[in-house]
Amino acid sequence: MTGLFFFSGLLFSEVKETQQIIEEWVDTEHLISKESSLWKSEKAALLDLQSALSEELSTLQEKLQRSQEEASGADQQRSDLMERKEKAEQATQALFRGLQKVEKKVNEIFSLLPTPLAERLSPFREKLNAGPNQSRLTLRQRVETLVSLMQAVHLFHRTVSLERQEFTLNDDKSREFMVLYFGLGVAYFVNESGTVSGYGTPSTSGWKWVRKDSIAHEVTTGVHMMNNRAMPRFLNLPVSAPGGLAQ
Repeated sequence: MTGLFFFSGLLFSEVKETQQIIEEWVDTEHLISKESSLWKSEKAALLDLQSALSEELSTLQEKLQRSQEEASGADQQRSDLMERKEKAEQATQALFRGLQKVEKKVNEIFSLLPTPLAERLSPFREKLNAGPNQSRLTLRQRVETLVSLMQAVHLFHRTVSLERQEFTLNDDKSREFMVLYFGLGVAYFVNESGTVSGYGTPSTSGWKWVRKDSIAHEVTTGVHMMNNRAMPRFLNLPVSAPGGLAQ
């Protein structure tokens, strides 16, 4: 009996230990299952985060690429603009040098202009020759002023103009004459009574007037034609020739 009780106790102890082991194994399995489920959940979350980060990284890379391309394009545009600016500055300097030459020529020919025309154009000339205390013209204004001045000279030169003008002949007596200008080449003058007449030619020191009363009738006729007081006809007047005027 004693041996039976000992065996029964031993068997009970082993069964109890086995049950405890099984319980611990079940708990372990539950823990493993729980940890596995938790890991799967965390893994899914990590995969989602990885996917989101990958998309964000891809977007950032695209933006960076666009920024680099835009920066490259901006550099090219800046380079193009600098090149155009340099060319514009060179063209402006060339234009300014050309204008200086033209202005010098204009100042030189002013002595060749008839006094009435020179007086009408003097405001344009004063603008071009503004002093240091006067407002300077812009490059565009200088071009416009020069063009206006030269157009006026050109128009005068290609037409016949009638002017009233006072000047002195060889007798040092100042008189007022009616003057027919045939452009800038020659002019013919006559007084109101038709008794004093002559012709004029340009020179570097101004117009030179020569008395020639024999052409008074023809010059007077020309004046009447300009005032629509006589029928148009050819005038018998001396014309320009090397060394002076010839009949």
